[in-house]
Amino acid sequence: MSLDSLKDYFSDLETKNFLLFFLLSKYRFKHFSKKDIENYQKVKRQFIVDYAFRNSKFFRKLYENCDLKDFDKLPIINKKIMMENLSDYNTLGLKKEEIINFCCEIEKSRDFSRRLKGLNIGMSSGTSGNKGVEIVTRREEMYMRAAFLSRFDFPEGEKMNVAFILRVSAPAFNLNILGNKLTYISQLDSIENIMKKLEDLNPNIISGPPSILKLIAKNTIKGKYKVKPKRIISYAEILYPDVKDFLGSVFNCPVHEIYKATEGPIGITCEKEKLHINEDLVYVETLNRDLSITPPGKECEKLVITDLHKWGQPIIRYNLNDVITISPKKCSCGSNFRVIEKIVGRSDHLFYGKRKDGKDLNFISPDYISRAIISSSEKIEEYQVFEKSPEEILVMIELKKNEKEDSFEKDILTKNLKEIFRKYNCEEPDIKIYFEDITNRKDFNKFIRMKREFKVKGEI
Repeated sequence: MSLDSLKDYFSDLETKNFLLFFLLSKYRFKHFSKKDIENYQKVKRQFIVDYAFRNSKFFRKLYENCDLKDFDKLPIINKKIMMENLSDYNTLGLKKEEIINFCCEIEKSRDFSRRLKGLNIGMSSGTSGNKGVEIVTRREEMYMRAAFLSRFDFPEGEKMNVAFILRVSAPAFNLNILGNKLTYISQLDSIENIMKKLEDLNPNIISGPPSILKLIAKNTIKGKYKVKPKRIISYAEILYPDVKDFLGSVFNCPVHEIYKATEGPIGITCEKEKLHINEDLVYVETLNRDLSITPPGKECEKLVITDLHKWGQPIIRYNLNDVITISPKKCSCGSNFRVIEKIVGRSDHLFYGKRKDGKDLNFISPDYISRAIISSSEKIEEYQVFEKSPEEILVMIELKKNEKEDSFEKDILTKNLKEIFRKYNCEEPDIKIYFEDITNRKDFNKFIRMKREFKVKGEI
């Protein structure tokens, strides 16, 4: 065994043992100081950079003129770059064609238990609609389970009985250990079948995308099905505050969140229901458009992540295109792991207005757009907003049951939205409002409330 191979073997021993990673993960979350976090991340970043440089043709070429020890100066990459270079990118010797063909076969057969050469490989469109691939080794599956189990606030004194609802399954999602089980339910099934399966399973934890959880809550209210979870876990979509409040009120239990992208396990909520960054799993950089650091309390324009333990498909300074706000406050749970105050969405969820002084476009937080819509009427069940251009916004409204379209106050909604642009010193856009049955559309399984449909200067 070469010196480099020995170094790689001993550099990340904790990921080779479930119990060790579980214990260390729990300890780091509760006891690491800010300095401990900084030192841990620095060491792990360097190992993964060195490993990628030696074992990936893509990273060797990308870093050939870089100082590998100057991490903050290394190039930023994204999904497009990774997918274009997938054969040279991964360190496992896989070819892009065999990966894509395998993913397509899985999608057609719906047999998500299959592996490619022992690897769990899945395809994701993401909320942007751009095709991506996630390659997960058995070792990575193991330590991710350990991290999840060490952090999540499970119902006290009970075995774990989780209903896992998602569009696709994977071998990692099948779990039945010592009475603790995780059962996959297809998100593509009818809501009636999902409710029946939940009733038969009687889970103490229901996990799924917010859009599906909301439908489950609505059907629970009707009283036809008896579903009484003690925890709700949201993932895969943005958990909007109004949806979180609704789920909590219906099920009368804590609503937790897992913030995971194909590219990394970014965050999980603690016992205080605060979403913490997994500082020992990923290194998170929040940046402005000019790549300066975004301070806590402010919305970033670029979210750049580095997975500290992923070797087969290295994720190093990867622009996730998400927009988040880091809280300036430490969580009352006592952990020094940073808290995500708000997940705004992807960068294409950020709206831009045309400044009145004509100098440039001005960033407008989607949170203000959301508030303008919600506050305009009590008749709104669900909504979507598309910014076609800085001059045109399309709003799709689904009214609550028995509400009539001709009684909806379009003028109030239009006024509220235009007021937001005026406050940002921007020209008022043309607002077009249409009515649609959003929750029964086929694409509701990948639900986003806001999307900007044009690019702005400086976007990666």
